[in-house]
Amino acid sequence: MNRFKILFAFLFAFVLFTFPMSSESEKWKTCLRTHCISFQLPSNWYLTNRKSNGSSTKFDHFRTSPLKEVSGREIIPAIVILFKESEKQQYLDPILFHLESKRYILVSNVKEYYNLQKLTEIKDKEVYQFLGIFGSFKDKEDTIVQHYITSTSEEFGFVIIVTCFESVYPQIEKDIKIFLNSLAYGKRVSPWNLFTVSEQLQKAKQLESNADTRLKTKKIEEISIALGELDDACELGSITACELFSNLMNVGR
Repeated sequence: MNRFKILFAFLFAFVLFTFPMSSESEKWKTCLRTHCISFQLPSNWYLTNRKSNGSSTKFDHFRTSPLKEVSGREIIPAIVILFKESEKQQYLDPILFHLESKRYILVSNVKEYYNLQKLTEIKDKEVYQFLGIFGSFKDKEDTIVQHYITSTSEEFGFVIIVTCFESVYPQIEKDIKIFLNSLAYGKRVSPWNLFTVSEQLQKAKQLESNADTRLKTKKIEEISIALGELDDACELGSITACELFSNLMNVGR
């Protein structure tokens, strides 16, 4: 137990050093196979949960510390990013995917439609990578606001949801503008070259083992590499690596 307390003390110092608690924006990238979404978020936002099955789905959950309403009640805004492969592994039309997936959200009062990341290589057409809506819905006595954004690439669909109580939304409105203005999709330059599930699991276990060895050194540079290895193992489908990576990213929060 003492060894883990000491290790987490080192990790706490590492996280504070690497991810300072300031208003500066941090660059993020989340990938699955050949697909990546990049964006910026002020450093008061942090990754609280990351999950992946290693092939067809990946889930990221970002949040802030609790925000106080005038009444004193605490509210926690959230950003969720979901990668989802077509069940039939067919090409997904971006407009149809957007329209069909909207059936699963609660927004009843749409305030704005918008598009992000214009695809300039397609001439004479107004084509965008991301299609978004901003609106609200009622939850008992509260009004909840949401940004709901979708995108597609070949057989993959991407869904991004920003959720916040309307009462505290002005406190994060600048943060969300930074996030939306920086949101971009890109192809991964060097995807994993693993062809079977067994190869993938073997690689994930190897990365986890390497990370465990590095964490025991308590050296900042080794911890930094270990976090990258755990992130990779998580993407390859290791549940334990996902949990440990998420926990370590929250040390000191």
